[in-house]
Amino acid sequence: MMNKTSIKNPRMGQDLFTYLPSEIILNILSRLPARTTMICKCVCKPWLDLLVTPEFVKSHLSKSVPGLVVFEWKTDPNPHKVVEFVNKLDFNCHEHRWNVVFSFDLPFYGPVHDSANGLLFSCHRDDEIFVCNPITREYIRLPSPLPRIYPKPEIERLTYGFGVSRSSGEFKVVRILSAIAGRNDRCDWQVYTVGTASWRRVACCSLLEYGGNSKGVLLNGNLHFLGWEPYSSRVSCLDLETELLSTFSPPHPSYPNTGRNLSVLGGCLCVCDMTLSQPVNEIHIWLMKEYGDDESWTKEFIIHKVGLEDRLWFVCPIKVFEDGDIIMGLEFRQLGYYSSKTKTIRKLDVSELDPNISSCAVVYAPSFLPLKTYAMENVISF
Repeated sequence: MMNKTSIKNPRMGQDLFTYLPSEIILNILSRLPARTTMICKCVCKPWLDLLVTPEFVKSHLSKSVPGLVVFEWKTDPNPHKVVEFVNKLDFNCHEHRWNVVFSFDLPFYGPVHDSANGLLFSCHRDDEIFVCNPITREYIRLPSPLPRIYPKPEIERLTYGFGVSRSSGEFKVVRILSAIAGRNDRCDWQVYTVGTASWRRVACCSLLEYGGNSKGVLLNGNLHFLGWEPYSSRVSCLDLETELLSTFSPPHPSYPNTGRNLSVLGGCLCVCDMTLSQPVNEIHIWLMKEYGDDESWTKEFIIHKVGLEDRLWFVCPIKVFEDGDIIMGLEFRQLGYYSSKTKTIRKLDVSELDPNISSCAVVYAPSFLPLKTYAMENVISF
């Protein structure tokens, strides 16, 4: 028997979305993969208008599947790939199962350093600082930071962090200029809130030395920096909502002469130690099981540097799979894959053109947040 609705309106099946409330359409579209949703923007003007509303942006971001933005070290063009994982990478296969969602070229040179709620942060030099959304194909070039408040010292280190505050949802760039002049260490902390078009100094009294591998790490609305003092290290934690600074202790290294860096792994703050001298040739990965409790540091992984050159100084865990396999950055210019089964690390080839091209990656979840909502900024389309 034919349905009465079909008798009254035989085109109901074809024009189903015409009869649905916008709330239901929003719910459906927010569950689609990023690439499919980008295509939906071209379907009709009502959908185009819907996909830029704050409600859709928030709903889609909450369902976005985190993947990686992979950058290939080439001068021209400047290619980036957004990749997702099927389940894991098969370490024993010759071809890794990269699921490339989409690719894009940035109109400025430099790798992506960080990501927060779908926005990418890139800093090539102190006067080339960018916040970008590859989904909306928009970017903001930040103005030059404030001039230093002290004469230029012989030794100066610069580090950046990028994140989003918990309550207000404001995106902020943090810049730390560490000057080392004899015994008088000085730090100049500056914050840029996206949408204000200006830098300002914040009162962060810290005598720690930053720089090198201590880029900002975002977790729970706080930016974390690994700072150094004579013979030890500390973690500085800047609350992006209140802009108040606190510090806590990282785990005590198992061996002397150890290089270490900070990251986020499996939703926990992570410290990665790497021995820099023989005969011990290991990577130790610590996780803070209870956030904010420096007594909860747990050594989760001990990895032997089999297959890696002895002079490797920097390892950054990026993603851990359920079976204990780990994707990691090596020396900022290479990706590695640790197999918990074979207990070895293998370099990953993510280039489709040249296996000798170096690559780096950051965790990224796509967002449809339009940068043009920041009226104070000079937003450029690409």
